[in-house]
Amino acid sequence: MNDPFDGVYQIKRSSAASFLLQIKWLIASQPFGKDVRFDTLGLAPEFDDEEILVGKGDLKVQPASSGLPERNTQQVVPSAASVTAEVPVSREALSIENAQMITADNNAIKVTAADESTAETVILEAQHKVKFAAVEAKTQSLKEKATGVSFNAKLDDGLYLVGCGVRKKAIINVYAVAMYSSPIALEALAPFPNGKQKKEAQVALRNAARTFSPSTPTTSFVLEMTFKADGKTIAGAIAESVKPRQGGAGSDVKELENLIVQGVAAKGGQATKGTIFRFDCTEEGVSISVDGNAQGTVKSAGIGSALVDVFMDDKAVSPQLVDSCLDTWCGKDLFVAV
Repeated sequence: MNDPFDGVYQIKRSSAASFLLQIKWLIASQPFGKDVRFDTLGLAPEFDDEEILVGKGDLKVQPASSGLPERNTQQVVPSAASVTAEVPVSREALSIENAQMITADNNAIKVTAADESTAETVILEAQHKVKFAAVEAKTQSLKEKATGVSFNAKLDDGLYLVGCGVRKKAIINVYAVAMYSSPIALEALAPFPNGKQKKEAQVALRNAARTFSPSTPTTSFVLEMTFKADGKTIAGAIAESVKPRQGGAGSDVKELENLIVQGVAAKGGQATKGTIFRFDCTEEGVSISVDGNAQGTVKSAGIGSALVDVFMDDKAVSPQLVDSCLDTWCGKDLFVAV
């Protein structure tokens, strides 16, 4: 019913055409509170000479690179606060609600909203959408070379695969390990050319992964056993790695060890090949699961960062994990529009 009568018609319209016009008038005049417009072709954007306009004041972008056909229309823009941020824009970034108008070109987003705070919130949401879209486009599953264990590109709770490696003890591959984190942590590696400034890149990734914030609230490690070990042995090894890095109460590390032992005991006391441990590190502590079964959380400030350090500091237990993270994400620009 959008523009059903474009083109050349006889002055006398058919009864069907008159009926459609009447329906159109009734819908447009409905009293239910939302405006209905018939001057757009379905969900497609429409154009005046300079701008793309979508909906009623919802979106306004420069069409220089749109490649869409022009179409004349009018736009009424309410007067309100506006904020501009210099950041390239993707289509994902433009599909944002709660703003009266979003304008964009290849260099900036400009949001007009009821107040400056709302506009700034929409800008941040747009920036996050750009980063998440870029990460989604570039992330992929990885296979750890020494063990043949594969890790998914993304966890169910939205954390992205940073890299994977192996924990060796002498010549034995004890477990394969993968690190998952947020796009903000991945972005920390973008300024470093692949294969160069590895030390600096490692420090940047470590800091981003262990300094928990609203944008990076969680960093997770997934371990898959490739060598059989009893619960006390694997728990003791992890606890011994955390202890010197934690610097807090020894009871916290002991609790971590006990939760690991408890999880392995539930499956017969042996962490057999294929057993999967997951450690979710946050500002509040570390949550542990074994084969998908939650064992509990060690609530202690600093222990989450200490566990990140086990795998990311200059004495990391899996140098292969660090190398994989850098090789996968260094030099990847997460602001590329998609």
